Amino acid sequence: MNPLEQVVQQVTLGAAVRENHALEHATIVLLSKRFPEARLSGISFAAGFFVFGDVPTEAIRPMAEQALARLRGGEPEMAIHERCGTNLAVTGMLTAFTAMTVARMRKPYNNFNNVVLATTAALVLSRPLGLLVQRYVTTRTPGSEMKILGVKPLTFLGAPAHFVQTDNEGARLHLLSRAS
Repeated sequence: MNPLEQVVQQVTLGAAVRENHALEHATIVLLSKRFPEARLSGISFAAGFFVFGDVPTEAIRPMAEQALARLRGGEPEMAIHERCGTNLAVTGMLTAFTAMTVARMRKPYNNFNNVVLATTAALVLSRPLGLLVQRYVTTRTPGSEMKILGVKPLTFLGAPAHFVQTDNEGARLHLLSRAS
């Protein structure tokens, strides 16, 4: 995938990013079960995803392959993760929107109590809404053409990290691909 396509995929939340996001979540779920003491997190891109955490590099590819098979084999719910950054983003946006909306209303609706009540309601609603946004916007079950190419160990800010490189011809933006 060329650099321009990678940028377009990232900015538009293209299929390659969404499918890697689903695979990232499912891989982290499986790694968390195998290494329950490890604190894991990740981030996805068009060319793959990072797994941040102290786990053996050689354990990641088998877990990613298993995650890919399970996502395709009838367990798409593995793509949805309780601690996903999507949930934080939805919470922040919904809370800010409700606070700003109530604060702009005329008295007596714009008082402190109503702002607190509105933002609390937003916090409660944001959890199920964040999970829905993950399911329908930020993740997608990987198609049959996705392949895991390899796992590269790295260090990020002094902590162990791993990059899982994928290739997914089916999720490419063919209009941006280099002409042969």
